[in-house]
Formats: sequence, C-alpha cells, structure tokens
Amino acid sequence: MDPVLLDSSFLIDLEREIEAGLAGPAVEWLRKNRSRRSRALLVSCVSAAEFLEGCEEPEKGKSFIGRYVTQGLGFQHATKYAEIQRRAAQKGRRFGENDAWQLAFAERANAFLVGRDRRAFEHLGPRYERY
Repeated sequence: MDPVLLDSSFLIDLEREIEAGLAGPAVEWLRKNRSRRSRALLVSCVSAAEFLEGCEEPEKGKSFIGRYVTQGLGFQHATKYAEIQRRAAQKGRRFGENDAWQLAFAERANAFLVGRDRRAFEHLGPRYERY
C-alpha cells in the first residue's frame, strides 16, 4: 500500500485538536482512514520544520512530532524538486519552496499527501486528499 505524507497543516490541526480534546477534521480523517493506517504515515523534514516553527512550546512540539518517523530529503528529492519547478516555471507559475519540496517528496515516495491546500498540491491530482 502507498504511504501517506502528512502536511504541516494536518499536523498543526491534529496537535491543536488533541490539546483541546476535540475531534476536528484532522482527528476525523485519522478515524475514517483507520484501514489506511496500516500504511506508513510519513512526515517530511519540511513538514516537521514548518510545524516546529509555529510551536510556542518547542519541547512540547518536538515531543509531538517525535511520534512520527521524520523523513529526510536527499539527492533524488532534489532532482524531482528541480523538475517540478522547471515544469511549473514553463507554465508561468512556480510553486512555493516548501510546497515544491513536499511535492517532490510525495512523488518520490509514491505517497498520498494529506493537507488543506488544494492549489499548492493540485499537481498530485487524486493523490492529494483534503482532510
């Protein structure tokens, strides 16, 4: 089964929902996708950095993100990133830097991406899921 890449938007909402004790869209997505949870839930170093950047309590944020195995970026991601940005530039629209890294990671991992920014990730087509 293909893995699922969790975008920072998902992680931020999930952490907030857990802290508040409320089952919002992120928790509901996890519940609805229990059968898919046998698939790897991936967190790229890009999502981890975006998540941690917004944490008011860095140690608490590190503990939360530590529940996931954070995936690094390598040369194969860099080549895919360059390809994505080159194609986008030819169409007159480059992706934001972090979004392009997420796209490159998702494509190299053959992963679905779960987030809440359809425009940024429309490149993935049906491999993008809004939670």
